[in-house]
Amino acid sequence: MVQRDQDRTFASEFQLALACARWPQTDLDRLEIRRLASRSLNWEWFERIIQRNQIVPLAYHNLREALPDKCPAEVFDSLRERAMGQVSRSMSQAAELVRITESLKSAGVESVALKGVSLSAAAYGNCALRSPGDIDLLVSASDVFDVERILADLGYARHEPRAELTPKRLKHYLRYHKHFTYFSEAKALPVELHWRLFDRISFSEEAAEFPPTMPVSLGCGVVSTLSRSELFLYLCVHGAIHGWTVLKWLADIAALLSGMTTDDFGLIATLASQRGLMAELLAAVMLVDHFLAVEPPNFEPPRESNPAVERIVGMAKRLLTAKGYCLEIHQLPRFAMIFYDLRLRSSYRYRSEGIWRALFYPADWYLIGLPDALFPLYAAVRPVSWLLRHFPHAATRRHLPDGSSRHLSS
Repeated sequence: MVQRDQDRTFASEFQLALACARWPQTDLDRLEIRRLASRSLNWEWFERIIQRNQIVPLAYHNLREALPDKCPAEVFDSLRERAMGQVSRSMSQAAELVRITESLKSAGVESVALKGVSLSAAAYGNCALRSPGDIDLLVSASDVFDVERILADLGYARHEPRAELTPKRLKHYLRYHKHFTYFSEAKALPVELHWRLFDRISFSEEAAEFPPTMPVSLGCGVVSTLSRSELFLYLCVHGAIHGWTVLKWLADIAALLSGMTTDDFGLIATLASQRGLMAELLAAVMLVDHFLAVEPPNFEPPRESNPAVERIVGMAKRLLTAKGYCLEIHQLPRFAMIFYDLRLRSSYRYRSEGIWRALFYPADWYLIGLPDALFPLYAAVRPVSWLLRHFPHAATRRHLPDGSSRHLSS
């Protein structure tokens, strides 16, 4: 039986955020929102929590439905302004995503929309209920530079990596990273172009090169996104890799779970087992149950402990509840996150991929333009650049060849 009484665990403001993060809302959810809102709440704190956890449009929608006349007017006004701004951005992204995918389709390039407005449509039935981020597209690795040319025709320029991609740098980047980032000044929108789902090949190698997809309507057109089972498993792994640092990701999992049958979840569990991703799946399910009181149909958690599951769940609980439930991204514990990442998998291959990726970091290529023959020397540059980037007070403008310090903030 799912227990929804979390009074002894979380502050009332966070409990209200959790109640507003469930979808679809039931009568029980609306009753809980009204019960929590009747307390003496710090509404400014609540607003900070939902902003930090990137659930403003969803929380505003659910508050408005449950509390049409009981929430302080100034709170509703502030939330409405923020939510409408994000809704407008989501609608712009939806239109741009359709424009880009139709251009790619006309050129004979298959693409898959990841997360973003396509996930919002798939999980919530509304492309504007998720807080907007980037436009993420997955294409075949062989199509990346053809797509780059198409994006350039559409007004996008590559933003990351900013350094020139010499043959050695390009080979390393394609091996240890998963996407390029582009930006349109005219649209003020970023696009991430992926050639695989995860940075580490070890997370992706058991999956098909181009995963099964399903169509999603965005109102102004139709795009392809991952099939429901592939999407759910992808989100579980994505969340685990990043330590589940925002509540939005758990809300997505919960929304997708709400429409699942036992057979649906069984298929996902089978895929997870085949690909060695069961720890990520189990951790996501446990976290959604813990924070949002939502669980899969007929799910029985394993009796034996799993160190990987415990690490993921422990890190998520730590990050989501730190600093009054408002731990900012730039405040994430750097060394703890590094060790967490290295311990997600115990294999030599997994850890060596992470080390090589960290030692030869693209930001350093822009900072210091070593020729390919000296590429291995970037491993020696990395510790110094890392310290300057994460402790900028130790650097002055004269440290950079152009007299600025902007490159150290990425």
